[in-house]
Amino acid sequence: MISRRNFLKIAGLSSVALGAGFTAGKLVGNKKSVYFAVHGFIPADEQIIANLVTAFKNKVQSNSEAVVIADSKIGEIINRFDLNSRKEKFKNSGSVTYRIQRLDKQIDSDIIVSDANNSVYALNDLNSSFENVRVGLKNRKADLLFTAEYKETDFLSSLLNSDRKEVVIENEKGLVDRISLDSNYKNILIDGPQGKTGLKIENGIARVHTSTCRHGICKHSIASGVGNIIACAPNKVLVKIERS
Repeated sequence: MISRRNFLKIAGLSSVALGAGFTAGKLVGNKKSVYFAVHGFIPADEQIIANLVTAFKNKVQSNSEAVVIADSKIGEIINRFDLNSRKEKFKNSGSVTYRIQRLDKQIDSDIIVSDANNSVYALNDLNSSFENVRVGLKNRKADLLFTAEYKETDFLSSLLNSDRKEVVIENEKGLVDRISLDSNYKNILIDGPQGKTGLKIENGIARVHTSTCRHGICKHSIASGVGNIIACAPNKVLVKIERS
């Protein structure tokens, strides 16, 4: 298995704190929102994908139609398994989003689980379904970065904030700032272990204009929609778009 710390760095989630624990096995959040997510480096194996989607759906218990962001073949597989995992007893109606990205090179497989109160579940707090998925991933190489997210927001909050987005900036020390996506900033400097990452927000789009790492992969991404992420793993900087 890949180490938890290396998992977070490679996935672009390096600002997430390790060892945050787990609260009573429930979907948790504040009065306005509930959040649960699974991130995984997984092989392109239909059975693994099926087990992971099923474990996720049994946890969030949502019958909402999922949004799938993936290439057509993988997207069809995810849609099929998500539909097969819906059950009449599921009463939650929050949004479900899957994002699947093919990796440039194979790495060790593993998953991490998080919710609104816990950045990363401790390994001994995973329920049996997710633990069984991890067992199936042992000694296997990953081809895909898999993310499944469940979000639930109360009606009043969603009505008031439906069109408002903000750029959430984090580094290895945690939250740096939250800035409206409607703002215009040409040079936001974000501290990291390698130096400063430069970010600009303009015309509803956030993008990195200055990168400290050799390849500058983060400079080739933009973020404008809710759920979009720009990550610089070497400098431990994470930029994401959320509803405000």
